[in-house]
Amino acid sequence: MRSYRPRATSLALACLTLAGPALAQNPSTTPATPAQAPSAAPAENVPTPPADNQTFLDGLRRVGVMAGQVVECSPDADRQAQISQAMDLANRIAIHFGLKAAFTFVGALGYGSGYPFDKAGCTQAIDGWKQVKAKYLSK
Repeated sequence: MRSYRPRATSLALACLTLAGPALAQNPSTTPATPAQAPSAAPAENVPTPPADNQTFLDGLRRVGVMAGQVVECSPDADRQAQISQAMDLANRIAIHFGLKAAFTFVGALGYGSGYPFDKAGCTQAIDGWKQVKAKYLSK
């Protein structure tokens, strides 16, 4: 029987690493001046932040599940490297899109590596993950 404790521990530590800076931030204690107060009228043509866009979050879930499948499809010697690359992407997501988006990705990563799936799709998952890494992790 395989033990999931090392993987669960790694995932928990990654979540704490992502959440640590957000928990350490202190809100401003000075009240906003009237010039700084937000306007009551809704702004027109203001794009929705990606972390609040359901389509964006669904895409992150799909990429996270794919990355989790790649971890499961990888040989034992390469598995830790795949996890590290996925965590690098999670860090970039947290920096650029916030913790909600990063948590969505990491949760899907855990789901993708934890549920049984047809291993015949490993080639497709690995090819997709290579494209994601080439686009977002090579910079």
